[in-house]
Parts: sequence; structure tokens; C-alpha cells
Amino acid sequence: MRHGIIALLSLLSGSLLLAEEPSHYGWDIPHTPLNIGGYLDLTYDEHDNENFLFDDIALLFAANEHNWDLLGEIELSHLPLNKEEFDQYDMRLNIERFQIGYMLDDTQHITVGRFNSDIGYWNQAPVKFLQETTTYPHIIEHLFPKSTTGLLYTHYFEAEETLSFTFQNNQDIGQQDDSMEIDQHYALAFYAPYDDWSWRMAGGFYREITKQREGYYLGAGGEYENDQLSLQGEFFIKDKNKNQSLPYSGYVQSSWHLNATQDATLRLEGYRDNILHVEEQTMLLGYGYRPTGHITIKGEYVYHTKLPLSRFVFSFSVMF
Repeated sequence: MRHGIIALLSLLSGSLLLAEEPSHYGWDIPHTPLNIGGYLDLTYDEHDNENFLFDDIALLFAANEHNWDLLGEIELSHLPLNKEEFDQYDMRLNIERFQIGYMLDDTQHITVGRFNSDIGYWNQAPVKFLQETTTYPHIIEHLFPKSTTGLLYTHYFEAEETLSFTFQNNQDIGQQDDSMEIDQHYALAFYAPYDDWSWRMAGGFYREITKQREGYYLGAGGEYENDQLSLQGEFFIKDKNKNQSLPYSGYVQSSWHLNATQDATLRLEGYRDNILHVEEQTMLLGYGYRPTGHITIKGEYVYHTKLPLSRFVFSFSVMF
């Protein structure tokens, strides 16, 4: 296993040195529509049992031919660097995404397979390399399913708005990641952009297999972005159980683009979680540095008002 990781890192370093365009990821296989690449995330978390770990090592492949498109992501996650933990590690590969799409016409697209649920803003950037921070808001994993195995129908309007319908009534094909393990998910989502502004809203129903729970959720969000600043916020609610308060989760996040390679981020968040039996607020202060188009280094401090989870988190991410 270790020799395999060393070989992977060597291959990764070579691909970075040979890359001619820092904004282009992966390798276009000659005479085919297929592109193969990947990413690696190395994370340090003060409250994680292993502290240092390969949070994600993943292979990405994509293709686009005529009206068809393909996207796949196979991932090895939470691989510890500590020798004792490493020797006990049971390697598990997970199908993070495997989706096939077809463009019916200029206004309709169908996706089949396992895909990121078309819910909210944060869920649209699943690779940590593309995210402003290493940690993510409480909304992810707690208010709605992060991933769906089923069918996604998207309708495009003339003003670039989109309306999507999600349908799942089958077993999830990816069961080793952090997403809820579900066998049902039905959702409706709407997205509308206006120059530098945009907004989203979504609602749906899902059923968890392992915990025998069902849930309804409803939420909305907005985003403003220009060359110097991006401001994003989302708020979701979920149906409550008997004699419990209404669960909710929301955040506002602002990122300042200090220059072409550096960003500073502030995130304020509040939520009520009936599973964790807590209602609290958090604050995140973060900094991101991108020395090249393939590498990003991030550090952040996360403060919790109730749970003993206040900590520093650092990460090193590479796309290749």
C-alpha cells in the first residue's frame, strides 16, 4: 500500500512539472473524448484521531461526445499517515460519482447514475480543491442527501434559469463516503442567475436506510460574486420529530480575493440539530493560497460555542 502511494505521489509530481497550462487538469487520451485526472487532499485536523491523513485520493474521468457526457470519480478516503493506524487500515474504494448524461434538446438534459444532489450552492463544488475552506457547513450531510443514485432531469430556460427534478427509489451504489445512505430521494430545485447575483431554492424528501429515518427539507440561498469578493448564504429547515423543535441550519460566508493567489474567508453559521441534541453557532476564519493552478494550501480556525470542536485545520490539495 505505501509503495503504491509513493508511486502515486511521484506520478503526481511529474504531471505537475510537465503541465503546460496551469488551468487544464487531467490527460486527454488521444483519438478519444476521454479525459483522465485526479486529485489529492492531505489534511491536518487537531480533533481528528489521526491528525494527519490523506483525506481524499481520487481518480476522475470525463468524456463528452455529441449529446452524451460521462463523469466518474473513484475515491480512497481517510487514509492515515500514522504507522500503527496505517497498518490497521482496511482499504476501501468508493464510487463518489458515476453519471451518464444525455442532452435531449437545447432545453432538456437527463443524468443517470450517482451524482451530487442538485441542492444548494456548497454541494455544487464537491472537490475540496475547488472549495474556499477545508471544512464545510453543517448543512452538508445533515439537512439533505449529499449524493443521489438515480435520475436527474434538468430543464434550461432562455434566461439561464434551471429547474431540476431528482428521483431515486433504489439502493445507493456508493456506501463508503460521508453521505447519508439512502434508498429514496425526491427533490425539486430552481436556480436563477442575474449578472453578479444568483439565487437557489430546493425542497425534497429522503429515506435513510441504516437509521430508518425519513426527512423533508426546504431551503434557499443566494450568492454575489465579482473580481474582489464573493458572498454566499444558505438556510435550510427539516421536518421535526414529535415534541422536538424544528431543525435548521444556515450560514453566511464571505471570501475576499486579496490577489490572484490569495483569499481570506469568514463564515458565520448557526444550526439546531436534534440528532446531536445541540443548538449552536460557529465562526470560521480562513486563508487560502494557490501558488499554481494545480495546488492550493488552506488554513482555518473553527470556533464552536457549544460543542468541544474548536480547532485549527490545514490542508494541501492538488489537482492533476
